[in-house]
Amino acid sequence: MTRISMKDPFVLQLYKIRNVKKYDEFLELLEEVLNEAAERIYSSLNKNSVVSTFKDLCESAEKNIKDVDEFKKHIVLLQKKLEDDISCRIVDHLDAKGFVSSHDPNNKGHVDILVQNQSKKFKWIGEAKLYDGNRYHQKGLYQLINDYSSGGKFESGGVLIYLNKTQYSVKDVMQSWDAHLKELAKDPNNRLVNFDSKFDEDTSSIFYSQHTHHRSGDPYRIRHCCLDIRIDF
Repeated sequence: MTRISMKDPFVLQLYKIRNVKKYDEFLELLEEVLNEAAERIYSSLNKNSVVSTFKDLCESAEKNIKDVDEFKKHIVLLQKKLEDDISCRIVDHLDAKGFVSSHDPNNKGHVDILVQNQSKKFKWIGEAKLYDGNRYHQKGLYQLINDYSSGGKFESGGVLIYLNKTQYSVKDVMQSWDAHLKELAKDPNNRLVNFDSKFDEDTSSIFYSQHTHHRSGDPYRIRHCCLDIRIDF
């Protein structure tokens, strides 16, 4: 009979996640597992046919769909499928580690990633999109802020940028996104009052922002993360 030992890192992590009591601890554990999920996605890219298949399908559509409007609609569907695939991989890893997580659940609208603890007291809402410039990701940010979040003390959010095309580095993309948010925050109508941000000390692919949520009046924390899924860059 196999004995379960708390000396096993997996068992210890699972125990902590399933029995987390404080929201700060919930976030710390969540971000540890999100980093693990990102590493798994990075490491499997060369073996993963999904991203390369997406590229092949886009090239095939460009050759075979002559109607411009139909071509655009087809590409949007392919992009959505790739977004969903990456998000589902993240959700699967979170589930395996002991979080209650789901893709596209109804939380005041259909969010990309919803993560909760076992009691569902603590919540993290992630909005994910393929990279398409700052204004495009701004739409995702405001879906998160305006539609999905309440600004409660046991809730925070995430913006996930899946980098599948562009010649920019991850650092360039994230610094540009951070600068864009700071520019938006200058106008109170943009609902980023008291905006502040700080890059992760260990990577340029992550920074954290905080602003006063327009609903609750409390500080609202957002984790901004870029996952580089390019396979031929």
